[in-house]
Amino acid sequence: MTHTLDTAYGKLEGITSTLTYKDGSLKSCMLNAENRVQTPVGEVIPQYKMAEYGERQKKQRGSLAFYPGGQLKSVSLDSSSVVQTPIGPLEAEYITFYEDGSLNRLFPLNGQVDGFWTEQMEAEMAEVQDFDLPVGKFSAKVISVGFYPGGSLRSLTLWPGQRILLETPVGAMRVRTGFSLYEDGQVRSVEPASPVELATPIGLVKAFDPEMVGMNADQNSVQFSPDGLLSSVKTIHTGIRVVKPGEPELRIEPLEAASLIEMTAMRTVPMQIDFGTDTVHIVAAQEYDFDLKSVKVETFEREHVIRESCGSCNGCEGDAADKGDAEGCCGGGGCGGGGCGGSLDRCPDCKDDETCCKNQ
Repeated sequence: MTHTLDTAYGKLEGITSTLTYKDGSLKSCMLNAENRVQTPVGEVIPQYKMAEYGERQKKQRGSLAFYPGGQLKSVSLDSSSVVQTPIGPLEAEYITFYEDGSLNRLFPLNGQVDGFWTEQMEAEMAEVQDFDLPVGKFSAKVISVGFYPGGSLRSLTLWPGQRILLETPVGAMRVRTGFSLYEDGQVRSVEPASPVELATPIGLVKAFDPEMVGMNADQNSVQFSPDGLLSSVKTIHTGIRVVKPGEPELRIEPLEAASLIEMTAMRTVPMQIDFGTDTVHIVAAQEYDFDLKSVKVETFEREHVIRESCGSCNGCEGDAADKGDAEGCCGGGGCGGGGCGGSLDRCPDCKDDETCCKNQ
């Protein structure tokens, strides 16, 4: 049994099921007939063909979702299509919008990763897309592209194993996972593809976060202020010495904790260092705040770090891991790189698909 419904985007036909808000307004619907809907990114055909058992399933099974006021919130396309975006035409299979109608986030693919359909199978479907941006010109497979309401690029999330060269306030950097920008186009955060030594207000810090996984690259382990100054960094390779007059030297290092992969093993948990005006905030086994005018703070290189490894890794200690070149190892797209330790379902903090950051 199907029915039709009038919306701000025209009459929808072949509606098989709906969800509504408390006031009775349409929240989402599923379709089994072809509809053509005009959106801010052009005309699209919402999903209406249901996959057979054993075929690739779509993650977002609802065809259309709406805000309480009737504005389009998201659309799952029936097939991957080229749509118009503020940075040019891009492939899309799932699109979300802000309440004012502007483009929020675009996903070239929308497959449900599960026991039948693996992340690798989904990645093999992804096509390389070309980008020519002020921060770099590159070609890569992307999981999602996010925009500000005004249309400027907010973030770009790469598939595991993808690497790009990006211009940052500290020079060209090889990046994995992705990057985010301020609304004016300045780099906000990046995820280094391998450990990179950066000059900071307290000395040299080797920046790298092997545990960086997630649905998007809105916030990464190397962050910059709007004026291009380094504001935050994560590290597993660098320790900190703090000397206060008349007190013993304090050594702060990244925490050693139980492995996320093997219960009997250990891993080095990234330490976060935030820089303010003449201040430093450190998050390790506990949190510390220091005034750089009253204490001496300096860094040192740690002799030993413990990196997670998948069964396919040859080990994550030493030079091979630090290079971060092998796509199968934690430095290059495996466990810590967002591969076998990552998830295309939702973020760990998300409770359901409706509130998941993928849908925001």
